[in-house]
Amino acid sequence: MHLSNFHHLDSGNNEQNISKSVCQNDCTKTSSEQRFEELISNLLKYGVLLACSTVLVGGILYLLSYGAEPANYQFFEGQPSVLDSPKLVARGIFSGNHNSIIVFGLLQLIAIPVIRVALSVFAFVQQRDFTYTIMTLLALSGLIYSFIAAY
Repeated sequence: MHLSNFHHLDSGNNEQNISKSVCQNDCTKTSSEQRFEELISNLLKYGVLLACSTVLVGGILYLLSYGAEPANYQFFEGQPSVLDSPKLVARGIFSGNHNSIIVFGLLQLIAIPVIRVALSVFAFVQQRDFTYTIMTLLALSGLIYSFIAAY
């Protein structure tokens, strides 16, 4: 904050004048920054809504198929093979498998922050902020490596 921001300290509402002058000097955003924030906001809002809706549809299909059956806790069944790879999940979705639909919704939920990080790289490159670009690329490469290493 600059000393010139304190020129209104004599008036009755000191805190309001200080916050106005600070915000006028330091809080201005360009239109591209505002568009980027709106894009990220919409990605998070609608992405989570879509992912939750997908999981809900899969859960409803599961309950329609197995909701009336009693739970049998005597035997443990491992993960179905349909959940082993994204290719098998895609096949399961097209065949109407409820487990695949639920897993697809969870994969969407995981992908939202990764897409946000990828979009941030482009925003930092556009702003020519190379420090944040490098840091964000490192974070993105760590995320991508964790997905590749899982398979």
